[in-house]
Amino acid sequence: MARSVFKYGVLGSILTLGVLASPANAEEIKHETRFAVKFGGLDIAKVKFDINFDDNSYSLKGAGHTAGLVNWFTSGTGEVFSEGELQKTDLKPKAHKVSVVQKKKKPESVRLAFANDKVSDVELKYNKKPKVRKAPNYVPVEAQHLAAVLDPASPIIIPVTGKDARDGRKVCNQRFPIFDGETRYDIKLRYLNTKPVKTAGYNGHAYVCRLRYIPIAGHKKNHRNIKEMAANKNMEIWLAPMGGVSVFTPIKISVSTKYGRFSAVPEYFGSPTQ
Repeated sequence: MARSVFKYGVLGSILTLGVLASPANAEEIKHETRFAVKFGGLDIAKVKFDINFDDNSYSLKGAGHTAGLVNWFTSGTGEVFSEGELQKTDLKPKAHKVSVVQKKKKPESVRLAFANDKVSDVELKYNKKPKVRKAPNYVPVEAQHLAAVLDPASPIIIPVTGKDARDGRKVCNQRFPIFDGETRYDIKLRYLNTKPVKTAGYNGHAYVCRLRYIPIAGHKKNHRNIKEMAANKNMEIWLAPMGGVSVFTPIKISVSTKYGRFSAVPEYFGSPTQ
C-alpha cells in the first residue's frame, strides 16, 4: 500500500503566464487532466483527474491503472477522492479517500475526515497489518501534527489571486503541510522557470517548480528511503491554470531517482471530455 504522496500521489499525490482573473461569481469550473506515467521511456500507468470548484468549494476524483509491460507483472488500479471548502486562496479539506487494488487482492484504503481545521478521523485498511509506529524507532505523530493540514490530493488544486497568477514565484513558492493517514510531511515548491506546454486541450505556458519532500513525523528514523526523498533535488512539478482562471494544477511531473526518471506527461488538459 502506498505510504506517501509519491507512492499513491502519482496515481494518488501530482499551471501559465498571462492576464488571469478569478471567477467573478460562484460559477462552477470543471477540469480534466489525463497523464501517461512513464519510467524512462516505458509507459507504466495511466491516470485521470476530474476537478470541480467554485468560489466556495472544491472536489477532485482521480483514477489510475498500470499500463504497458508493467501490467503483465504487477497489475493494479487506484482511486482517490478529496473534497473541501475553497476560501479565497486557502483549502479546507473535509474528506479524503484512497483505494488501491493490486494483483486481484482485497482493496486497501485510507480514509480521512476533517473538522474544525484538523484531522478528526482516520481509517486504514491494509491486507497486511502495518507495523506499530512508536518511538524510539519512529518519530511519533502527535496531536499538533494533525492541525491545519491537507490530505495528499488537495494540493493538486492551487488557488492564487488574479494578480499573483502572473508571477511564477507567487504561484510556485508555497509549502503544503500533508497528513496521509500515517505520516506527516511538507511539500515545498520553489519557482525555477517558465516553459511552453502544448497538449490536447491546452497550448500555453507552465510554471516549473522544484519540489522538495520534508519529513515531519510518522516515519522511521534514519530510514534510507526517507533520507533519499528528503535529499532529492531533482523533482519538478509544472503548474498551469484551469479554465482560464487563477487556480492552478499540475500539467507535468518529473522525479529523478537513482533507479531512473519517473514522469507524468499530459495527454489531455482542459474541459471534461465525453
